[in-house]
Amino acid sequence: MLETVVSRSLTLDSARRLADLAIEEATARGLKIHVAVVDPAGNLLVYFKMPGAPLPARKFAEGKAYTAVSFKKPTAAWKDRLTANPHLAHGLSQHPNATFIGGGAPVTADGEVVGAIGVAGGLEADDVAIVDAVLGRVG
Repeated sequence: MLETVVSRSLTLDSARRLADLAIEEATARGLKIHVAVVDPAGNLLVYFKMPGAPLPARKFAEGKAYTAVSFKKPTAAWKDRLTANPHLAHGLSQHPNATFIGGGAPVTADGEVVGAIGVAGGLEADDVAIVDAVLGRVG
């Protein structure tokens, strides 16, 4: 007999709420962003682009969410590790969907990763601040 695993995921409504909160935060900061929310497998649930957000930022928002859920840690956590290990940085940069720039974070419920959010369009510190504010608002 094969064993199976049951995985929890964000609902579409919850994913939309996270994206809406990110847009609210960006608006309050005078920024124009892209926001992506993914399920635990890295599949896109919700994507929004604010009018005027820089076009290349879409792939970065999606990549940040994908990377955060894949490694179950914020993308900003990679900076020191990759700086100290250029070989690792080069290897990981070859993955077409991974983005190791701050602005992505896993979303948890009862200690389990149920998805992730990625924000891009501002400076890295802005993107991180928006994600942190959103996660702070939803607990």
